[in-house]
Amino acid sequence: MKKSVYLEIKRRIVFLDYKPGQFLYTKELMKEFGVSLTPIREALIYLEAEGLIHIIPNRGACVSEVSFQDLKDIFEVRLFLIGQSGRLAAQRITDEELTKMKKLLKKIKQEKERKLLIQLDSEFHDLVNQATKNGALAKTLERLLNQVARLWFFTREENDTYSSQIPEDFEKLIKALENKNQSRSEQILRNHVIHFIDQVKMSLSNEEATSGVYSSQKDNSRSG
Repeated sequence: MKKSVYLEIKRRIVFLDYKPGQFLYTKELMKEFGVSLTPIREALIYLEAEGLIHIIPNRGACVSEVSFQDLKDIFEVRLFLIGQSGRLAAQRITDEELTKMKKLLKKIKQEKERKLLIQLDSEFHDLVNQATKNGALAKTLERLLNQVARLWFFTREENDTYSSQIPEDFEKLIKALENKNQSRSEQILRNHVIHFIDQVKMSLSNEEATSGVYSSQKDNSRSG
């Protein structure tokens, strides 16, 4: 499999260039990426394993719908694992990794375009995960983030307090990691995730109050 094909299709799904429910035709993907059937098929198999698509035999795939009820379990697992990620990163992070985080934080502080900010947020989380030196944990957290990142687009931009809090959260985290403060790193990351969960819930509640669109999918659990 050409990894670049898999990564690009995944990026488009996570950042909603491909919308939930959209059909992806195999022949069109082959033509766009200039590859044979095999790399496309392999990419789709990996993406289905990550819960991002459903393969339709001999045709292509359908982008998975964002099921808020199903994502409750993902939130819960991510909230637990991200705390462990903070503790391990505080133990094992290198000076080089800290430097990368600081450079990325500068970009985050300067970025005003929401979609690009979401991508930078994901990149920062990836750096933290890699700093744990635990490949299994990093891979699991990456998959969980890919699932929940799409929810960001369901929040109204004018009510998005999570985005404005990102630079401050990450600046605090970098200081905690520099000081090898495990409990502080864990707390910052957990609070960061809880803020995101609360932001999504608030947006869904507002939508419900005005249109009732999400009434059948509302997540009543705070444990995210």
